[in-house]
Amino acid sequence: MVDTIRTIKLLGKWSTNRAIGRRRPIIAVFSMTHYCNFYCPMCPFGDSDKEGQMKLVRSRDLTTEQWKAIFDKVSKHCVWSIIEGGEPTSRPDFMELVKYLHSIKMPVTLITNCSLLHTIDLDELKKYIQFITCSVDSTYEEPYCKVRGVTPQVFKRVTDNVRLLTDHKVPHYFNSVITKYNTQEFIDQTYFDRARELGANAVSLTFVEDRSDVNYSLLPDSKTMKEVCESVLDYMKKPGSLPLMIPPEYFQQIIEHGQTLFDECGVWKSVFVNGNGTVMVPCWKFNSPENVYSLLEKSVDEIWDAPQWDIARTCHDCKVLGCIWYSSQPVITFAKNYMRGLGRIIGQKSPELAEAVS
Repeated sequence: MVDTIRTIKLLGKWSTNRAIGRRRPIIAVFSMTHYCNFYCPMCPFGDSDKEGQMKLVRSRDLTTEQWKAIFDKVSKHCVWSIIEGGEPTSRPDFMELVKYLHSIKMPVTLITNCSLLHTIDLDELKKYIQFITCSVDSTYEEPYCKVRGVTPQVFKRVTDNVRLLTDHKVPHYFNSVITKYNTQEFIDQTYFDRARELGANAVSLTFVEDRSDVNYSLLPDSKTMKEVCESVLDYMKKPGSLPLMIPPEYFQQIIEHGQTLFDECGVWKSVFVNGNGTVMVPCWKFNSPENVYSLLEKSVDEIWDAPQWDIARTCHDCKVLGCIWYSSQPVITFAKNYMRGLGRIIGQKSPELAEAVS
């Protein structure tokens, strides 16, 4: 259950802060660990040096108690939490941390590659979370393995685990990063049919945002991107289609302009906490010592009063990154998407939150 009174109070506080020009986060994203068992080329956690990642885990991952201390700080500002990684389910204390977030009334969305879900008590897990976001870029074995850098055996394990979510009635939706390797199933719309067959309640999808620290691109060519966007928009209009959690404006802008548009970056609306407890201001693209603050040492207010947030006022580096685009949109875009079906998705699991937001 989502605490409606808590949610309304925090939304009111956030709105008041905005009215007087004070920026504060409203959503929390916790990157729980430096380790991931996958090799996705679009993600810094996809590094092939897994031994090196484990060294980072041992030396830099926060302890259980340190994470709890950060949860306490952030919960005074944020209405919702997202836990991700690395792969969050790889932490031995994963369930303890999820239960703690629940105990301080922080609703939880878990983002996972689903490869380790068979090791978790799913009936227990669903008591403490609202949704699981399954990172399933492709529903076909070959492109999935190419995008994720894993074997066919891992693909089978993931699809089996996704079916376990359905068997245990755990609410889940699919998230896909569209690269040059998995465009066809969005053009022919089979991704949506196969996602439904795997029990997905909804789908979220955005194009890959190429990394600045590598010398390759995973983006499809502009013609293919346009074909994908046109097909997705067509699918959205079909009766009985799966709800899509990204508004049509995202795809319309890419068709018309070759990229997304926004006046001012909204990255400040979320607090993204790295596995070592740090926050990069304004984001990971500006990773230098003077822009890194520790939430173990500083308060949310102190970090959000940092002058580096001014960088986000004029930065438009992200061309197709869905989370940045969405957070940077006018309120009317959120409202339209809510009316279009996002409210229904939330209401399936948390009717009291859906009522509060509406």
